[in-house]
Amino acid sequence: MHPVLETLNSRFPEAVLSVHEDQARSEISACVAADRIVDVARFLHDDPTTAFDHITDICSADYPDDAERFEVIYHLLSLPHHTRIRLKARVTEDDASIASVTGIWKGANFLEREVYDLMGIRFTGHPDLRRILMPEDYDEGYPLRKDFPTEGRGWRSRFEFLPNMDDKEGGPPHGEVPEAQRQVFSSDAGSVSSPYRKEELLLNMGPQHPSTHGVIRVVLALDGERIVKATPDLGYLHRGVEKLAEGLAYMQIIPHTDRLDYVCSMTNNYAYVRAVEKLLNIQIPERAQYIRTLVAEMQRIIGHLFWLGTQAMDIGAMTVFFWTFREREVLLDLFEKLCGARLTLNYYRFGGVDSDFTPDLVSRVNAFLDTFPDRVREYDELLKSNRIWLARTRNVAVISGDDAINFGLTGPVLRGSGVAYDVRKLEPYDAYDKVEWEVPIGKNGDTYDRYWVRMEEMRQSCRIIRQCLAQMPDGPLVADVPQVTPPSKQKVMRDMESLIHHFIIFTQGFKPPKGETYCATEAPKGELGFFLISDGSPRPYRMKIRSPSFVHMGAFDHMARGYLISDIITIFGTYDVVMGECDR
Repeated sequence: MHPVLETLNSRFPEAVLSVHEDQARSEISACVAADRIVDVARFLHDDPTTAFDHITDICSADYPDDAERFEVIYHLLSLPHHTRIRLKARVTEDDASIASVTGIWKGANFLEREVYDLMGIRFTGHPDLRRILMPEDYDEGYPLRKDFPTEGRGWRSRFEFLPNMDDKEGGPPHGEVPEAQRQVFSSDAGSVSSPYRKEELLLNMGPQHPSTHGVIRVVLALDGERIVKATPDLGYLHRGVEKLAEGLAYMQIIPHTDRLDYVCSMTNNYAYVRAVEKLLNIQIPERAQYIRTLVAEMQRIIGHLFWLGTQAMDIGAMTVFFWTFREREVLLDLFEKLCGARLTLNYYRFGGVDSDFTPDLVSRVNAFLDTFPDRVREYDELLKSNRIWLARTRNVAVISGDDAINFGLTGPVLRGSGVAYDVRKLEPYDAYDKVEWEVPIGKNGDTYDRYWVRMEEMRQSCRIIRQCLAQMPDGPLVADVPQVTPPSKQKVMRDMESLIHHFIIFTQGFKPPKGETYCATEAPKGELGFFLISDGSPRPYRMKIRSPSFVHMGAFDHMARGYLISDIITIFGTYDVVMGECDR
């Protein structure tokens, strides 16, 4: 038995109901009595032998036929020990409540609100338990419950309190602000003394695209131009991808992942495909491993170029935007050559990739790599000593390494605070352990350090791509797993057995064994994870997307307090947030 599970069993014999170690997928999990979840979670966080300091995700599953209908699932990561664990607790429909763990991990705030919003599970002791993706006055139920129809239910907004512009008597009854709005606007930051200040000013920032990097609204409580509290209001792009996935075959979900982070679609394909492969225990051919790795790094460069150009433009540097999009266009042309698409790509497949990396593509990528390091140097020379850039990025949105871990931050946002956590190093996949590269980390945890980390990551991506091109072996592009992978088009057009095989795969799908798995992938924005529960049918019983953009927005208020209104756009940019991924 895994040492962590042994420790839990010995420390909490009554609270730990069962433990499970999945050696094939290198995963451990423990079912805990719901009334002891805080005790177990605090032990796992505080005890140095476990040290689960990083809150990765909190999600839920609905089992209507069980007496204890709802399962709350906590995904925890120990950075010191490089260990993951899933804690699970069951609650009944009559008493769908469980204690909040926000006193242990600050990042649980947004994650618990999402579970409450979409499944209806209450977290007692939560400091601000209200809907987060659905409208505040949505009263048609909880969308991720199994008895909620995929097409949704009719809903009529009840904003009768909105004032009529032609009616001087319009507004809320007796001049009261509805409770939902009062919660959004409330501030717990306290007052800042000023001889001229009488009350805090509330200011709506957004919803405005592109300045907020998507359709999002942040309610700012201000003392002059200083931010006292920043309350994100999410859900403007909520499209219910997780709910839709429950009615789709596994292969049909791949194009939906493109539409999450539409700036880095290839990485979304990668993350989802890897999760299904982990569920199926599929081994990937070596050539496909190298192609996947180099294509993912091309996408990382594209994502960071997009980020750098828009972040610089937000701060006022137009030239950088034109330069970065010049190089981005070259890589998009290569993607078009590779798979026929430029933005939403649908390229990765279970067990491999859709098309080969041709000699022409190899020569064109090498030509790009010959010039790109000089381009990065040009961007850097334009910005690194520019006094406006330095004034707008240095010592802005500072977050310490300990706080970043506690909020569950990942990717360049976490590494900018000096924490060398990268999924590609912690849990290497495909060819990442076969090439040499470094994980860049910052020192101060400010916006400038996060800029430096992304610049260095582009250089490291070039190293990885060079080595992948040099080491790439010959061989198949897709694993030979007839139950999962369809035959090639050539065989389908010539062989009746292959035609029947193709027909069955695309009409009936494949059936993974019963079980569950969480798979993390290092996307340009951070850790993009997919948690899958299979009931043995051709469709996932539950699919949860661990979105780095959503998790990072949970730290927005913490990182914004004390700064100026003008810094808000800089803070949006430093996350590299995409709201399609955040809202899902």
